Amino acid sequence: KNVKDIIKEKYKKVFESEKLQKTTLLGIHKDDFKIILNSLDVTQYGSQGQQRMAILSIKLSEIKLYLEIKKIKPIVLLDDIFSELDENKKNNIIKYFNEDLQIFITTTDIKDIEKNLKNKSDIYITKNGTFIKEE
Repeated sequence: KNVKDIIKEKYKKVFESEKLQKTTLLGIHKDDFKIILNSLDVTQYGSQGQQRMAILSIKLSEIKLYLEIKKIKPIVLLDDIFSELDENKKNNIIKYFNEDLQIFITTTDIKDIEKNLKNKSDIYITKNGTFIKEE
């Protein structure tokens, strides 16, 4: 069996349970993995910011691979990526993205984001369960 068939088989086995529990039981979001940098486990030896950047590096690589292999642009969802990062790293991440990608970023704080980068974005604030577009 190839990897694709093994994965399909696993998903078929849990499908009914997932429907009953109304949640996914398998998938990459459920996987644990280690990031080793210079022979050291980042989760043990890296700061919170270094751990966040290591994970973000993988996510950014996935986007690039997706564009190269599939030849289509993914919709990028990044939840709370800015916590633990300094102002410079936050702005460099935003600058990295190609302007013709559709990207959704959630955060609790955008005060450190450069004004010219904010001006290129549609920013929505949630307040009392509603979305308000920032002008």
